[in-house]
Amino acid sequence: MSETPNIPESPFIIERLMRDTRRSFEEEDFTSEAEFREQMHKFIDGDMDDDRLKALKEHPQELAQELAYQAFESADQDLADKLTQKALEVDADCVDALSIRAFLESENAAQLIDALEHAATCGENRLGEDFFSEFMGAFWPMVEARPYLRAIKQLAEVLWTVGRRFDAIEHYVNLLDLDPEDHEGNSVLLLGCYLAMGEVQRSWDLLEEYDDESAIFQWGWVLVALLSGDMEAAEDSLQNAMTVNPHVAPHLLGMGESSEENPVKVTIGSPQEAEVTVQIIGEAWEHNPAAQMWLHGELVKMGLISLDEGPHGDDSSNPGAPLH
Repeated sequence: MSETPNIPESPFIIERLMRDTRRSFEEEDFTSEAEFREQMHKFIDGDMDDDRLKALKEHPQELAQELAYQAFESADQDLADKLTQKALEVDADCVDALSIRAFLESENAAQLIDALEHAATCGENRLGEDFFSEFMGAFWPMVEARPYLRAIKQLAEVLWTVGRRFDAIEHYVNLLDLDPEDHEGNSVLLLGCYLAMGEVQRSWDLLEEYDDESAIFQWGWVLVALLSGDMEAAEDSLQNAMTVNPHVAPHLLGMGESSEENPVKVTIGSPQEAEVTVQIIGEAWEHNPAAQMWLHGELVKMGLISLDEGPHGDDSSNPGAPLH
């Protein structure tokens, strides 16, 4: 029995397959189901590599997209730059290549935002108004829309970082309208934005809509319950959150130790997941020291920390201080 070939660690394997499959079968005129199945097996078995390369040369947009995938995957910045430039020579409006170039060449945040907005505009124009009308709410299954979705997400992240927070939120909301099933994980980022902005009701609505079992959502529920003044719900939410990932708690109190590892995949319930959680919702907890004091008190009750461990401030002697 032959050994199973190693599959490279790349987030674009499925996208490549989707693009290649659609292009291959659109160009074939099958006269029978048997002929279709034979061609499909050839594709799955990897016997179409030569045909694929030939097809890419005949389709500049697809060739540019493949070069952009390779640039994304490259750990060598110089090689990524060369691949990006080559992609843009083939297709000047390749959205992924434009996004990569934005990060490689922008000298400041303003340039980066302008470049990402240009990439997003190119993506929007390429898809066209009819595409938005037909596939609103179902963008992710349409592989040609994914570079556009990536560009918008990157733009939202940068806008949030530079303080253009309402603009960032608008983009995240738009992304969830385009892809309500949230394949990119925008709901957790939007939750972090809402919590940091003190948008309790919108946070609550988002938590209920997506009903996510992730550590980010479960610890978000704790804070939302506290800010809503529902202490019973806060205690119940804390129990759930501690079950999902107890490593988050010390980080929210400034007591956690950062890992030097940067794993490709984050395991549920792991310390690495806790760090990601705090990166997203930690700012909101920092804005609410009374919530931190409440959490500190609950951890003391659980016997997980001693009374003299953790944050101390004006509210430390008054665990019942109002939350803001």
